[in-house]
Amino acid sequence: MAVTSKRIPNFNTLSTLVDRLSIENVKLAHFENALEHDPLSDAQRSEFKRKVDVQHEVISGLKKELIDFMTEVFVNGNYDYVKEERTFQ
Repeated sequence: MAVTSKRIPNFNTLSTLVDRLSIENVKLAHFENALEHDPLSDAQRSEFKRKVDVQHEVISGLKKELIDFMTEVFVNGNYDYVKEERTFQ
């Protein structure tokens, strides 16, 4: 099977990166909201603080990937992707 340089939908396309970044920010907001407004035990508070830290790490990594992706597209002037076929129309 030949290796392709084309981007693959739901894996490494622009929309996938933006979608993932959006989802991870929603998760972060959920954890931060719980810390601010929910009556949490000390153990739960500690766990949610850990989750917030993880989300910041994930979001930071996704931002870097998105910047690298956009830089590559702008420098090369090319965005090649496999057109995904839909199951239902």
